[in-house]
Amino acid sequence: LAAVKEEAAGFLLRAEEQLTIEAEKKEAPISFATTENAFVAEGWIPTEAYSDFEATITDAVGDHVEVEELERASFTPDGNHHTEPVAGGEGGDGAATDATPEAATDGGHAGHGDDEPPVVQDNGGAAGPFELLVQGFGRPKYSEFDPTLLVFLTFPLMFGFMIGDVGYGVLYAAIGYFLYNRYEGTFRELGAVAMWAGAFTILFGIYFGIDVFGYHAYPLFGLDWPVDGKGLSPADLDWGLAFLVVSVLFGMIHLNVGHALSFVSHYQQHDLKHALYEGGSWLLILNGAWIWIFSQHLPGPKPDFLFESVSILTFGTVSFAGFPVAVGIGGLVAAAVGVGLLAVGEPAELAEVLAPIVNVISYARIMAVLLAKGGMALAVNLLAFGAYIDGEGEGSFHFIFTPEYLSYVQEHSVANGGEYELVFAGLTTAFEPGLVGVVALLAGIAVAFVGHVVVLLLGVTSAGIQAVRLEYVEFFGKFYEGGGKAYLPFGYDREYTTDD
Repeated sequence: LAAVKEEAAGFLLRAEEQLTIEAEKKEAPISFATTENAFVAEGWIPTEAYSDFEATITDAVGDHVEVEELERASFTPDGNHHTEPVAGGEGGDGAATDATPEAATDGGHAGHGDDEPPVVQDNGGAAGPFELLVQGFGRPKYSEFDPTLLVFLTFPLMFGFMIGDVGYGVLYAAIGYFLYNRYEGTFRELGAVAMWAGAFTILFGIYFGIDVFGYHAYPLFGLDWPVDGKGLSPADLDWGLAFLVVSVLFGMIHLNVGHALSFVSHYQQHDLKHALYEGGSWLLILNGAWIWIFSQHLPGPKPDFLFESVSILTFGTVSFAGFPVAVGIGGLVAAAVGVGLLAVGEPAELAEVLAPIVNVISYARIMAVLLAKGGMALAVNLLAFGAYIDGEGEGSFHFIFTPEYLSYVQEHSVANGGEYELVFAGLTTAFEPGLVGVVALLAGIAVAFVGHVVVLLLGVTSAGIQAVRLEYVEFFGKFYEGGGKAYLPFGYDREYTTDD
């Protein structure tokens, strides 16, 4: 079979391709309007390809064909179709007019009716593979803004922050590199997305203290790292709260971009009044409400970490006590104006007036996944290697790794008048050398390996799905609808044969 395959595979692939082309040629008239002596083929092509298309057809059959650009259409989000002047064409009178479904009366030339142009997403370079994520929601319509570049700028950022581990990041990037170089099409694009996600996971892993599979490796390099951790140990709880504030601020920026795009879309679709009702109102409510939340107006219910996190994140170089009371009141006024615009323009949407606050809080899932993945990696290491907390239970987690060091920790534990609090002995360190110790060591290694593989896989489903959810539900829901048609050119791209 291998010999037959080597001998016949090339011929069979060429024969299949040639027969497919011939079959499509025979079936082509089914798609055309035909009479006894002629046929008419009508379709969409990119404007810049028209001249080459006309020259190619004319060179092929001479004066037996008439090629005409009927109209050049401009589509707006409200579904209105407008034709623009076409130089030398007979489909218009030189002025923009509404296209109609009926055939034009200028000699039998047909208009496109309500046929919407197909869409070619042209995001070259690094952003190109992220078209796959956008198309998972829906290909952009011809009139819509293509959000692929924005997804490229935000998806890897969110994913990397939620995992934040050099070890996992290297594995994600390696898996992505394998898919990118081994496959074509969808898997290749997934590989590129995975490489970007892995790269940002590595960067945030370095930021979180050169975190490698849940182990802070910066002491190995003799470094005094400014970031204490992810908020999992008693010493770095403030960092966990700070990352909650970071997630909220990111959500505010993300949603502001979405509402701003909605404003622009409605302005192009209708006018400034509709843009203010549909987009401006939500911008005012969103920013006004959150400016008030981060102000000193009525400070009682507001937790201190809202203001202290700025100092923590800037390593004490910047302090923030909250916006002044006057600014907070100004935020409330702006939010009230936004509610008023919404009541006038879209009163039915008043039922969702709290959505800007709720939507931003939804971004807290970024911090939640960060703690969940970090906590799972920590739990795996605790089971396998054991750990203690220094500073009489107020410090950071430190892994033990060896039975000798376990004995040292126990001797200097709080119970014996020391400063160490043993959290868990660990399978690899709890027993002295011997048969039981060997079995425990092997079990600890197995727990570490299987546990980190599970965390790696769950990272894809949790961080990946949550990042996609924030893109689709919170972000796209503000300005993007999708549902465009893919551009499928008539003809066949030869792979195994030539025109000759």
